[in-house]
Amino acid sequence: MKNILDKMSDHPLLVKPTEQQLIELIKEKGIEKVTDLIQLREEKIKAEKEDPYRHGYEPFHWKDADEILKEKDELLILGGNRAGKTEYAAKRAIFTLVNKPNAIVWCIHTTSMSSIQMQQNVLWKYMPPELKNARKTKITNISYSQKNGFSDNTFILPNRSQCFFMNYAQDKKVIEGGEVDLIWCDELVPLDWVETLRYRAITRRGKLMITFTPILGYSQVVKDYVAGCTIKKTLKAELLDQDKVIVAGCPKGHMPYMAVSMNSNAGVVWFHSQLNPYNPFDQLKATLDGKTSNEIKIRAYGYAENTAGSQF
Repeated sequence: MKNILDKMSDHPLLVKPTEQQLIELIKEKGIEKVTDLIQLREEKIKAEKEDPYRHGYEPFHWKDADEILKEKDELLILGGNRAGKTEYAAKRAIFTLVNKPNAIVWCIHTTSMSSIQMQQNVLWKYMPPELKNARKTKITNISYSQKNGFSDNTFILPNRSQCFFMNYAQDKKVIEGGEVDLIWCDELVPLDWVETLRYRAITRRGKLMITFTPILGYSQVVKDYVAGCTIKKTLKAELLDQDKVIVAGCPKGHMPYMAVSMNSNAGVVWFHSQLNPYNPFDQLKATLDGKTSNEIKIRAYGYAENTAGSQF
């Protein structure tokens, strides 16, 4: 039995049975049926690695973020460490490009290097395998390397959809003009960029996503979305005191999860780190042991108080 278990791949969701569970399963279903089930499990894990666009797991909070974007034109995703914000945004960017011919998507990060390290590699991860190997034509142009990201900071799919990578270190003139279907801003996007980008999405009825971990507290952008927002849903926060109201407007022991901004066209969602099964939450929990409640709120729940150094 141990030999069978040793050959099985590890997976955070498709958890391997214990030796005793395997013995009981074989008694109940027979060795041939159990062998088929193990093979099916291995095939699912392999498919997820080779084609996460089609076979990757999507947790429930991704669906909730989708629902907000259906109703609203703007979405701020605040999240703890390893909460899956970047994974969500990158996959939705690829989904837009693949499923909407002639779509234009802008992905914007802090610098050119951080764009390669934090955005471009994740879009490449979710690129369907047949497009990764697509032959270059007069239209199709998809060239990626781990070192340099996408050639010329752009790529074009066979359906004429095109993605552009920009960064906040560039002159803001790069975002003047243009009509865009989806804009994804990651981390410390300046407020004046957001105000300009909103106009780029109007013509195509596009969407604006902002992903951010508020390590240094509120930025002006977070204030723009969160100040005065109406909390619609909360979730239990196991790392914080269960007998106290942690955040005004939330039940005892809960943290904000979904909210509507004072700007009625925008929504906010907090990706709590514990919601991502691929995140070793036990390690984060151990790291945060003994830390202040403010640090736990930021690192595990993506929630920042109005602290010194980031005052409104």
